Amino acid sequence: MAMRNIYLKIERLLGYSPVAPQDEMGHYHQDCARNTGHEDGRVPDGEVALRRVDALVYREYLDAGYTMPNMAPLIANDVNEPMADRRIPGTVIYTKPGQRLRIHVLNADDMPHSFHLHGLKYGVAGDGSWPFGVAGRMSGRSDEICPGDTWIYEFEATHETIGCWPFHDHYKMIGDNVNRGLFGGIVVRDPKWHKADYEVPIFLHRLSGPRTAAAFDSGTLNPGGTFSFTFPTIGPVDYMCRLHPMSGQVIVSAGGPASAAVTIRDTPGSPRFDPVAVTIAPGGTVTWTHAGTMPHTVTESSSGSLESMCLNGRTFVGNTPTIVSDSGKRIRWYVFNLDLGVGWHNFHTHGTRWRWGDQNVDTRSLGPAESFCVETVVPDVVLLTEREDRRRLDKKERREKHVKVCGDFLFHCHVEMHMMQGMAGLIRAVQSIEVEDEKELDYILNKDCAKYGCPPVDPNRCMSAGQGLWDSLPDLPNFVVHAALMHNGLVLMWSGTAEVGYPDQSVVWNPATDARATQTYDEDLFCAGQTFLADGRLLVAGGAPNGTIKSTHIFDPATATWTHLPAASNMSAARWYPTLVPLPDGRVLAATGMSGTGPVEVFDPTTQKWSVVTGADRNLSELYSSLHQIPSGEIFYSRAGWQVAPDVTTAYLRLTGATSGVWTTLGAQAFPDRQEGTAVIQIDATHSPPTATVIVIGGGVSGVHNAQSVEAIDLTQLSPPPSWMRLADMNFRRTNVNGVLLPDGTVLAVGGQRAGKWAADPQPVLQPEIYDPQTNHWTLMAPMAHPRQYHSIAVLLPDGRVLSAGGVDPTLGGAPARDQRYIEVFTPPYLLRGPRPHITGTPATVTWGASFNIQSTDAPRVTSVALLRPCAMTHHTDAGQRYIKLPITGHTATQLTVTAPASASIAPPGFYMLFIVDNNGIPSAAAWIQVTP
Repeated sequence: MAMRNIYLKIERLLGYSPVAPQDEMGHYHQDCARNTGHEDGRVPDGEVALRRVDALVYREYLDAGYTMPNMAPLIANDVNEPMADRRIPGTVIYTKPGQRLRIHVLNADDMPHSFHLHGLKYGVAGDGSWPFGVAGRMSGRSDEICPGDTWIYEFEATHETIGCWPFHDHYKMIGDNVNRGLFGGIVVRDPKWHKADYEVPIFLHRLSGPRTAAAFDSGTLNPGGTFSFTFPTIGPVDYMCRLHPMSGQVIVSAGGPASAAVTIRDTPGSPRFDPVAVTIAPGGTVTWTHAGTMPHTVTESSSGSLESMCLNGRTFVGNTPTIVSDSGKRIRWYVFNLDLGVGWHNFHTHGTRWRWGDQNVDTRSLGPAESFCVETVVPDVVLLTEREDRRRLDKKERREKHVKVCGDFLFHCHVEMHMMQGMAGLIRAVQSIEVEDEKELDYILNKDCAKYGCPPVDPNRCMSAGQGLWDSLPDLPNFVVHAALMHNGLVLMWSGTAEVGYPDQSVVWNPATDARATQTYDEDLFCAGQTFLADGRLLVAGGAPNGTIKSTHIFDPATATWTHLPAASNMSAARWYPTLVPLPDGRVLAATGMSGTGPVEVFDPTTQKWSVVTGADRNLSELYSSLHQIPSGEIFYSRAGWQVAPDVTTAYLRLTGATSGVWTTLGAQAFPDRQEGTAVIQIDATHSPPTATVIVIGGGVSGVHNAQSVEAIDLTQLSPPPSWMRLADMNFRRTNVNGVLLPDGTVLAVGGQRAGKWAADPQPVLQPEIYDPQTNHWTLMAPMAHPRQYHSIAVLLPDGRVLSAGGVDPTLGGAPARDQRYIEVFTPPYLLRGPRPHITGTPATVTWGASFNIQSTDAPRVTSVALLRPCAMTHHTDAGQRYIKLPITGHTATQLTVTAPASASIAPPGFYMLFIVDNNGIPSAAAWIQVTP
């Protein structure tokens, strides 16, 4: 029997991630199946890091000195396979009957290991199963290769051993090291086998790193099982399931409840801890209950990496093997199951089948350490008729166009959860077809047969253009409670500590590039008031959960920095949940933000000081009261707010001097309970005098019918006193709803829930709806991916889309819930109707009542022009947001002439977005323009 020496070394692969095995090769980080959390086809960087392990492999060398590694690929035509020094498994050995193998195994790790091979013939010295091996006469053991030592294992390949056989470490905690990649395979080829076009070894396995002692670990929880842990120390504690891509957080905070409950759910495609985060007091206990069907663990995260379901050391399509082959080629598969846990796998190929016993099959199950060999044929991309197939072979008829096309056929474990967790790969079939005209095909085929990226997919293709589209973006580093669109087109967002110890940090997000940058501030600005100054800086006053802050902060878009103004710029009283209103003279009015009757005061940006408005005290105890500057000069109070109002009447404040004023009461709404509703103001300056309408949307925790209703009041003239009018009801009840004014004159209601924010079942509403004042009708839009409830924001962007962010998790139960960092952007239907008009030039500034020109080659089809003050929203409240329709006084082929608002009461000084809207209701992207004296 011929002798053959094989040299294996046990080596570490430090920092190996199954979704980015070779960082310098930029085509990884993919999930082309677009599973939950990867809808854009990308695996987030945070998950890449969470999946990293210090892996172990048997690396093959070609010489006894271990200086020449075998660099041959495992699968020659796998376009995703990393280099030999960054792959799992390290090697597959091929042999044939009649060979005696002497496998030299050198342990270069710092822990003992061994080598155990299935299927071949060997004596007890060839069995590395601890503690049943043998000791060498001089040193060493077959079942315990110490660091730096070598053991030589001998095996015989015979006709009885034809097939494919796994090998793996068999020292002590076998599964731990196998799950780090310490395995491989030997294939004993049958001399009678015809030569396959491709030999493809596929290993189904888990990958997870060595584990330190976890602060808590449930062990394997089966359905119906429970696990409890008591948390002694204040601070956030992250945890995960070691078996599935699930993670959660326990926030230990003074004042939290004594206990909390979490349900483990494993709905196919979206396993999760529900809720994702809970808050408890120090010494409090969390209990997890398994309500799913698969085994799970509850494991403190710092103890190890997230476990991955892998094919050949990689997880998720786009990283796993993509095998490129011509149609009709024969693949010999060597399939190994190296998952030694309690779960089984199977192997299923799309578009092809193989002979198993007396039947043809396309799926076969494998238990732990089981393997099999089968042959399949790479399927055709295009299913030709028999005549077309004969014509393809008849050279005399080859006058048609020659086209090479590709098609992807999955192979995967058909346990759905395993497949959704990444245990899937592709056969990329390549077929040459001959057609007279490609258009004779009923579908479009891929022609880039070696492409690394995920195929383009429109996730909203079946959505009607009339419903708009949602795009999910990577998570923000911050939770969002406050958001403001700055005149440089960037969005400033922050939360403050949010009562759970988040950092005092803001983030500036670029909607055009998705770039993010963070900034710090020196005081807790949670639940502060905010509005823009005339020069475009953002004024922020008050904040902090305990309502003790009197101070004033300013964010400058030009430098992206925060300034804490000196104590002389403090307000007269601390405010939490205050409303800030921009005034016609460039000052800012602050109201509410304290219990009971409190002072109204104004901030002068020139002196940077606040002054109390005498005679203007009023009990606005609902907090974040909805206030609006109206064209006649008064400040209107609509009664939307954040606690039950002390009475049922609305009112307006008239400033009788620079620091004096008086309130006048107006009538009650038809549904006066508007707690946690919202309000917006629309002004039509094409009329004289300009009309002004305030619309109140939803709210009404104490009466669920109120939350679906909408009312409006015409504030064009205050004498005689105007009355409230009921508008069409929304399709859903909504509290904690955001109202966004759109450039076509419609209003977007987004987010919220049918019940109150602390209800046991808040019933979040995923579908936004748009109100058209011209038709008095609400139209439902496409649903968003994530609920947006209490503490959510929505902001109109300069391109006409709407940002949606923040909000608590919908499954509150009896405890506070996780604050969402997901962000989404809504594309309204008006951007899906066709080409949008373009603005090519505007003045940088205009003054009130001035005529000015807008350059646009689309001028002849423009039917309306509007100014929109940028959103500065928190808690569904924005006193500065306003829509102002401008009169068009002239048209040419390339220019519009319009008139600016007549007074600062209509358009308080500051930066505005200028939109033109065409005869199809399609708006342009905004041009920024400053309205100033």
